[in-house]
Amino acid sequence: MDFTGDGRAWLADYRRRIDDLRGRAEAAQAEIAGLTATATSPDGAVVVTVGGAGELTGLTFGPAAEALGRERLAEQVVSTVAAAVAEASRRTGEALAPLLAAP
Repeated sequence: MDFTGDGRAWLADYRRRIDDLRGRAEAAQAEIAGLTATATSPDGAVVVTVGGAGELTGLTFGPAAEALGRERLAEQVVSTVAAAVAEASRRTGEALAPLLAAP
């Protein structure tokens, strides 16, 4: 029996699947690299932006921040960052989903 043809077909299919996976991985990586998420506190006092890894990339205070004490402002910063990180995490999961899908 000659398995040469079958072996070549198997190898060609394997290479195609690897190339497809590589393409999906590169697309996900590019999407995550450019991903940001922004969240605003309910009163508009705090606006934060985070990157795809959850790193803080922006922080601004609205006029309502002036009426808050330091402790309340700090609490709002922490909770607003947490909301932005949760959104970034959700979007990262969406970007990675094609890697987990069957080819």
